[in-house]
Amino acid sequence: MTTELPPFQRPDGADLGATGSPLRKRFNLRVLAGIAVFGLLAFYTSLVVAFQVIDIIAPGRQPDLGVQILPGLNTDKPDHADINERINIVVLGLDVRRDEPDSTPGRTDSVMVLTMDPYSKKGGAFSIPRDTWVEIPDGQGGYRNDRINVAYELGEYQYKGYDGGGAGLVKDTIEHNFGIPIDYYVVLNFNNFIDLIDELDGVDIDVPEYVYDPAYTDCSYCTDYYPVEFTEGPEHMDGRRALEYSRIRASDNDFKRIERQQLVVKATAKKAADLGTVFSNAPGLYDRYKNAIKTDISDLQIPGLADLAKQIGPDNIRTVSMADATYPCNNCPGAVLLFNKAKMIELRDRVFSDFNVQDDGATVAILNGTETPDLAAYLASLLKSQGITANRVSTDELKNGPLYDRTIIVDVDGKSQTADKLAEWLQLPSSRIRGASDPDAKDFVGRGANIIIVLGADVNLTGLESANASLQESTTGS
Repeated sequence: MTTELPPFQRPDGADLGATGSPLRKRFNLRVLAGIAVFGLLAFYTSLVVAFQVIDIIAPGRQPDLGVQILPGLNTDKPDHADINERINIVVLGLDVRRDEPDSTPGRTDSVMVLTMDPYSKKGGAFSIPRDTWVEIPDGQGGYRNDRINVAYELGEYQYKGYDGGGAGLVKDTIEHNFGIPIDYYVVLNFNNFIDLIDELDGVDIDVPEYVYDPAYTDCSYCTDYYPVEFTEGPEHMDGRRALEYSRIRASDNDFKRIERQQLVVKATAKKAADLGTVFSNAPGLYDRYKNAIKTDISDLQIPGLADLAKQIGPDNIRTVSMADATYPCNNCPGAVLLFNKAKMIELRDRVFSDFNVQDDGATVAILNGTETPDLAAYLASLLKSQGITANRVSTDELKNGPLYDRTIIVDVDGKSQTADKLAEWLQLPSSRIRGASDPDAKDFVGRGANIIIVLGADVNLTGLESANASLQESTTGS
């Protein structure tokens, strides 16, 4: 049930008068740790740096990832985790400007989900535009419609006693609307962004296109407006310049701004990971690390997450924005974005499905050799949620055609990553995979696809149906 509630009123906060900027000490350890920093991949960076610190404090400490992975004992672990087996962390960047104190009630200027696969050692970042119109739990068993960027404020200041506060409400909102179960949250304040970049001696960004804002400002209660311009090509940016590049959007839109944010934080992650810094005050730094962010990640879990982030590496983080699934709402209050559910799921699955299958890029033809009508089309819909998109799949229901007793997979062009995964999903032994020269394959090659699935009477789709149900559960949208 959706209920319409009065417009959200931001509560009175602390005094928002001018605040002096504290003097920054060179190589401030709290800043160098990279915790209270802008965006999603920057938190990944902090985990990498934290691993270096932890290794000094407690070398050889057994990591706790919060999942059941026991080296030497768990020999049946998969090569890829599904959306429920991954470690999913929502990272919220608060819209608090540099002339506002950290305690200022703020809406989330960015909402991104960092996901880490403990099996394949791959990671992803799924960005949700802040103006996306969603159903937000109202704390009374119903829902209210609003932008996703107000959920944190609602949970903190209007829904008194909501489980988990603002971050808990954001967790529930993301799972309800996008089908992504959230394990942990991290709340970051953008005010520390400039200091982090400066402590890293700047970052290098290859600016893909020209952007310009004739009246940019990074404060709320000042008259400090000035023009900001970025030309196409490589540029070394200090902290202030990188913050400007991340926040500017006068010349385009929020989608482009998300892309710029991802460029900056990925460059930050790479720069921090390449430092290889050995800290002389590791215990003190770790204390600052724990106090620098607001999170529900426990002290026991931080070492494991940091270790996993280090194993994944910045180059194995796949970034995807949900922007392409959204469209403007003409009858909504203010600037609001609705989203197409099917397109959202397709974009989400680029982050949460098997990267090896996606990168294999195999085209698949499905032949229905059973008496069940439209089974090929049904299987195609299941595969779509596993990263094999509609443009890579063709179907033939073989109406009034031959029937087959056994399901086989014909790997015409040596796309073994996809062929093996298809066999796993269909619960087939590897002996059911045929090469193009196999006698059993001769009737099926020449269909213009890399792989042919021939559905027989013994076809078993229960595994795929279960995986698909996990992905589709509790998602809303149009």
